[in-house]
Amino acid sequence: MPGEAKALLAAFIWGITAVILTNLTRRVGSLSLNAARALFGAIFLIAMIPLSAAGGQIMDMSAKTACSMVASGIIAFAVGDTFYFLALRNLRASIAVPIAESAYPMFTFVIAWIWLRESLSGGLLFGSALVIGGIVLLTSQRGTPAASEVGGAVIVEEEVTTGERARWRFGLLAVFLAPLFWAISTVWLKAGSGNLGSEAASVMRIVPVAFLLAAVTYRAPPALRRGRYHLVDIVGAAAVGVFGMGVASVLYVSAIEEAGASRTAILTATVPLFALPLAVVFLNEKVTPRVIAGTLVCTAGIWIVI
Repeated sequence: MPGEAKALLAAFIWGITAVILTNLTRRVGSLSLNAARALFGAIFLIAMIPLSAAGGQIMDMSAKTACSMVASGIIAFAVGDTFYFLALRNLRASIAVPIAESAYPMFTFVIAWIWLRESLSGGLLFGSALVIGGIVLLTSQRGTPAASEVGGAVIVEEEVTTGERARWRFGLLAVFLAPLFWAISTVWLKAGSGNLGSEAASVMRIVPVAFLLAAVTYRAPPALRRGRYHLVDIVGAAAVGVFGMGVASVLYVSAIEEAGASRTAILTATVPLFALPLAVVFLNEKVTPRVIAGTLVCTAGIWIVI
């Protein structure tokens, strides 16, 4: 499979898992959900080791590479994804996903410019302006910012309460912190992966995080482990872990190796375009013309930037 096809497939998988995660975060605490997802992803990746060259590469890697991969995984999955889950809980997926996916490349370029001394172009500045404009469209909607759920339907009201405004503001903070940590993780991955292949790098980034999250969740106060898992929640967490953290992560790293980072970033920036229609169909979310316009403006900005 060509690298471009792998990148598109990863974006499609992440679009589906974003919708599943939005539904799960309404019933299960973000910390425990992240731990469950990581454990299922780790199990999948460990099972893949005998079928790939990951085992030999892991045995031969340096201590510096190992530390870089583990740190990259902790920053992305333990910190960044936890903020992402909090954003999905407090904002609609049709808003949270485009903002996170649009801000992520912008943060990545800035951090890469500072850390790796990558150059900034006029296209980057113009594209960044478009992305910022799209984010403004997405975050300046009228009505209840944080959609409430009644009987399975999402209700958007004109009058907002103090609590709803607080949820909206917290959701916005979380939805920008998530891509910030993802960007830090990505640049660290690029700088410190050495000669590791996609399977080996994914194992080193996800497996240690899974055990760390499991330990933290076990020791966390009950309030942070909100909710109880039912069978449908376990199946959902398993699907998100295996496909979102396992399959898609390997596809993404492999796409970077084969198609290049820029082309991969262009193709994976289409995640919101997959997530939006799914959110409408399966979550009964209200997607306004402002949301559609903001998503398209953000996507156009990303294409110009890259």
